[in-house]
Amino acid sequence: MRVAVVGIDGSGKTTVLRRLGAQDGVAVVHAIRAHDDPHSPVAGLSRALAGASAAADAVGRIQLKAAVLCLQLCLYGPSERHAAGDAPLLLTDRHPLIDPLVYLPLFGRLARAGDPGDDVRSWWARQEPGPARAVRDWLADRTGHTDPWALGEELLHLGTRPPEEMLDGLGRRFGVAPPDAVLLLDLPVAQALRRTRERAGTSELHETAAFLSTTRQGYASALDWLGRARPDIAQRRVDCAGLTVAEVAHRIRKAIAHLDAPSTGPGTITSPARPPLPGRP
Repeated sequence: MRVAVVGIDGSGKTTVLRRLGAQDGVAVVHAIRAHDDPHSPVAGLSRALAGASAAADAVGRIQLKAAVLCLQLCLYGPSERHAAGDAPLLLTDRHPLIDPLVYLPLFGRLARAGDPGDDVRSWWARQEPGPARAVRDWLADRTGHTDPWALGEELLHLGTRPPEEMLDGLGRRFGVAPPDAVLLLDLPVAQALRRTRERAGTSELHETAAFLSTTRQGYASALDWLGRARPDIAQRRVDCAGLTVAEVAHRIRKAIAHLDAPSTGPGTITSPARPPLPGRP
């Protein structure tokens, strides 16, 4: 079974999945930062893209941030195939077909229209030469050109389309299937913001209280649409407010164990009537 774990920045996805991934029979994929798995076959390229993402934050142009996000999500397919193996349960830290439904429309609202000017040149210059070459090669491999601005504009335009067109377009671009289920880690914005600010050396372009609040509502809206459009994808909400990592991990295990149960308990987004998911542990 493939379960996407989503939620706003600071909700604890990466930390709790590290704990769960240490268990037998559980594989974990990090959709944005594949190198959080040191055994990932694309760890080196993922680290180079993390540097490109930091450079986009420094330059301050959403088009470049969107381009890097796309290149990071293009690593998901090989990462998933490597991690799954014989594990009966695959957990993903974000998912290339779920999270962009939330982030692309929001990024589009933040984008400044017009010519990039010197921003693309500055973005390349802020990256180390070796990693920059790896990013350029990956960009050419995925798009047939080396213009990050054009890729960012393309992704932002996709974010203006209706969600069904977005889902279809994302599926074609990344070549991956939707997950069997989605778990939303729900955390109050104030707690999430405090966590993001405690991370040493991080300053994401989009980490503000207003943006996190909008993102939180974006997940609710996107998953509400997904529940109607794709009732075969089960959903659960996991309330993480004030909980330790161990407590959140316990709630995630419990939610997975009851994915096919009727929608009666608190913390459930939706549990549509459907046949059992294949391979449920």
